[in-house]
Amino acid sequence: MSISSKVTYITTVITAITMAIVLILLYSSIRLMIYQSTKKDLIESVRPWLVTPMGRMHNPKNDIYISKDGIVIVDPYEIGPINKIGKFEINGRTYIFLRAENLIVGKDITPIVNYLNNIKKIFVYIFAISLSLISFLTYFITKKSTKHLRNFVSELSKIKGDNLSYRFIKPNTHDEVDELVEKFNELMDRVEKNYKLQEEFVSNVSHELKTPIANLIGYSKMLERWGHKDEQILKEAIDSIAQTSKKMKDLVENMILLSKNLELDMEQINLRTLVEGIVAGYKDIEIKIIGDGTILANKEALEIVIKNLVDNAIYHGKAPIEIKLYQDRIEVSDHGEGISNDLKERIFEKFHKSRKSKGHGLGLYIVKKLCDQMGLNIYIKNDKYTTFVVERSEKDEN
Repeated sequence: MSISSKVTYITTVITAITMAIVLILLYSSIRLMIYQSTKKDLIESVRPWLVTPMGRMHNPKNDIYISKDGIVIVDPYEIGPINKIGKFEINGRTYIFLRAENLIVGKDITPIVNYLNNIKKIFVYIFAISLSLISFLTYFITKKSTKHLRNFVSELSKIKGDNLSYRFIKPNTHDEVDELVEKFNELMDRVEKNYKLQEEFVSNVSHELKTPIANLIGYSKMLERWGHKDEQILKEAIDSIAQTSKKMKDLVENMILLSKNLELDMEQINLRTLVEGIVAGYKDIEIKIIGDGTILANKEALEIVIKNLVDNAIYHGKAPIEIKLYQDRIEVSDHGEGISNDLKERIFEKFHKSRKSKGHGLGLYIVKKLCDQMGLNIYIKNDKYTTFVVERSEKDEN
């Protein structure tokens, strides 16, 4: 059942119940008022009979029936003695009889009954016509109101798996349809982003794993041919396989990190405590920690950033490594030869590495990506040695 049909059905049922209750109450009120008025008028009409001596009694109205103690005094309708009170049908006519002290008085109320029946018929017609009109208008308006929703569903069925860039144009209906289209487009943005990340992950992994896999196959064949005869070849092959395996492990871990669309929870972090915990993992390497401060960031992501910067300083620079801490600022320096200007411009690019580098060119790219996600700036300071600066500017804080 379509939304239009459902809304029409529910609206019609609710309207029918509401109208039925209102019309029944209205009819009952009209009927009650008419009968009460008729009874009151009837009592008032025979009031002279209650205060006038019997010999002087007269009938002020020629349509009132009067009897006393079973004796008919006035009978304009020729219906005979009546001993009961209430509403009765006699000879196809409707009469009402009341007791007024020792009298029974009555009146033909057939016109009143017919009038009430006519009112009842009118109410039934009003009920039927109103219900039909409301049902039609509800269906028409709902059908028109859900036009954009039906178009949305129709267009949605046309989207294929390879068309993730498709976006709906907001119909500007200023209702839930606008919100639905907006949320769907946001969902498609996330789906497309994650799809591209996965696609990029597969492409990058397949590209970067070719060389280490070829090395593993080469050393495996070398072991198969000469490893059981030559201990030097055996040791060289085992060492190379171990190093290649470690590089593959690091590469896969980095690629998995890159493939994730991380949602980072931010908190105020004590830099001294965090950096001391990181430095404790480095043995036989001179690392100096200078200063103190805090910064708004994600703890796990910032730990990866600092560790990668320290690793980069160790692999490409010279000891001692200095980590200077300030409020909303971190500087990681080594005492190596420094970085050339042309390399500085591309150092944060993915898979970019110098000829001397033995890594995969992902460390600084990951650092830049995580800093961007945390709203932190990272750059290389113009200095004699290589100094990486990670900071949160006042503009970012606001």
